[in-house]
Amino acid sequence: MHAARAARSALRRAAPATLIARRSLFVEIERDVVRPAALAAYKARVAAHGAARGALDEGYRASFGVAVGRTSSVYHLGTVADYDARDARDAAEGLRAPLAGVDATETSVFAEATATLAGAGLPGLAGGAVVDAAPGAVYELRTYELVLGYATVPRFLELYAAGLADKLAVDDTGESTLVSLLHSEAGVAPLNTVIELWRHDSAQGSMRSRVKSREATTWRAAIGDIAAISTRFETQLLAPLYAQGLQR
Repeated sequence: MHAARAARSALRRAAPATLIARRSLFVEIERDVVRPAALAAYKARVAAHGAARGALDEGYRASFGVAVGRTSSVYHLGTVADYDARDARDAAEGLRAPLAGVDATETSVFAEATATLAGAGLPGLAGGAVVDAAPGAVYELRTYELVLGYATVPRFLELYAAGLADKLAVDDTGESTLVSLLHSEAGVAPLNTVIELWRHDSAQGSMRSRVKSREATTWRAAIGDIAAISTRFETQLLAPLYAQGLQR
């Protein structure tokens, strides 16, 4: 309790150097909770339906099963310009694969930290980052829940930006790419949730990248500071079922 109170006090005193850039698009992450007995069939339907969904939704990027994490879930990733565009998209008949076997659906809308990504020379989803389904590729969904307060997400981005260049420079494996950095706007994701979406050539490749990153001293210091303003962290490995980029 004392640590959390101290973190909130520090945030109030801090004047974040990295401000949240004006939003250029929304990123939406949907989650389907599937009965285990129906999971394989549902994944097959999602994969088969991917091209049709992409034809109806120009912002659709990919769908994923979960290799490590909430394994009875299927995730969908897409972008929309605004809520009016989202409403128009959802009105399209046949947008989603039949939901037989799905017990619940959830969705969260995020803004992309485009300025932070651009500062590291990364395009982000707004800049056309490719999400593919190449053989063996996995996507790591790293989720931070931060203490409440208006200054918290800008402070996170300031700390993250300070360490990211060091991490990218030190990790010479060539096996990992930061696809997007997101912070929550609405939905089931708690307020002040930040998500990193990384692409790895393989699950083991993600481990090799993680080991190399430990050599990045500025990055490690940044993560230590981020931990002080975080209340929870989790990571999942997602396996692409369909992506608008390269297919399996």
